[in-house]
Amino acid sequence: MAPSLAEQDTLISHFCAITGVTPTEAREYLDNAHWNLDRSIAEFYPEEQEFESADDEDLAPEQAAGRSAGPTLAEAAPVAQPRNTGAGRPQRKKFATLHDLGSGEADEQEDDEDDKPNLFTGGEKSGLAVQNPDDLKKKIIEKAKKALPRDDESQPRRSHFTGTARTLGGEDAPSRVVENPNANRSQPLERVRRTLHFWNDGFSVDDGDLFRSDDPRNSHILESIRRGQAPLAIMNVQPGQHVDVEVNQHDSNYVKPKPKYKPFSGPGQRLGSPTPGPGSRTAAPALTTTATSTATESGPQHPKIDESQPTVTLQIRLGDGTRLTSRFNTTHTIGDVYDFVTAASPVSQTRQWVLMTTFPSTELKEKSAALGEIKEYQRGGVVVQKWT
Repeated sequence: MAPSLAEQDTLISHFCAITGVTPTEAREYLDNAHWNLDRSIAEFYPEEQEFESADDEDLAPEQAAGRSAGPTLAEAAPVAQPRNTGAGRPQRKKFATLHDLGSGEADEQEDDEDDKPNLFTGGEKSGLAVQNPDDLKKKIIEKAKKALPRDDESQPRRSHFTGTARTLGGEDAPSRVVENPNANRSQPLERVRRTLHFWNDGFSVDDGDLFRSDDPRNSHILESIRRGQAPLAIMNVQPGQHVDVEVNQHDSNYVKPKPKYKPFSGPGQRLGSPTPGPGSRTAAPALTTTATSTATESGPQHPKIDESQPTVTLQIRLGDGTRLTSRFNTTHTIGDVYDFVTAASPVSQTRQWVLMTTFPSTELKEKSAALGEIKEYQRGGVVVQKWT
């Protein structure tokens, strides 16, 4: 009988958290496995099943991260785990007799059951028994201690000569092109390393968030790691990508690590900007005008120039990055320059601003002062608009 919709959603969320697939794919795996979570996970990893044998006592060690300071657990094919055959302990009876009560055997059986508490998740008719996460943590740590260092030299080395080649031609044979045989071959994903931290109240991966031990859903994640399978969503890896897992055990509760400093991130300031404020990603295009042309065809009128009088050329740098160039008579005043900027820049009509010299930076406050009377502009110069 299929579980209810709420129970199906719970199983789908568990499957997605372990494998990293979409809910649609998770539903297909669970439906094929008759909504059995363990069986569906085993079908998702067909090549990484655990093979248990009671007769074989020699177990192949699992590969681990090469030359790592702490115990590591590699994402290789899972290694067969020893199975407890129960030879060293008497077979547990299904029912306790009066003799058992007198000898205390029933009490020992109850104590053994209390030592291994079972956790349950799911609904009334589709409950799942979940192994204690603390036991899974111990198994992972013991497995990492027994792992051998991975041989880095076993990895395939990259060839220094790749790509398309061309043969040397001669009198008898012309030169020909030799295509790269590996051009269409997909490159293998790079092996990555992850650190699995065990805390008193749960576990975390690298600098990620805490997965609490009292949450039954997290036991499936630990079980996948114990089998040598890397949960895609937790380990942040791609399907088929090899992962070296380094195990670190802490004797304290989870402490969120401080964010690492990353240089060259966040907003910045333009160096040498004539106006304050953050720099824009795209610079405004330069706009050049002359006495006979304006910024646009419908732009403002320039000051009337008396050709019989001396003239100077001013370059005006607006606060938005636009540049204006115009001619003025030496008898024109700073107020005339203010009027020209106001008419030429619509943005300047909506906010406060002032005009300043370049260096040293001085505000041009005297609007009645003639350009010929100002030392910086007797032969022309640059005027900078500054937002206030």
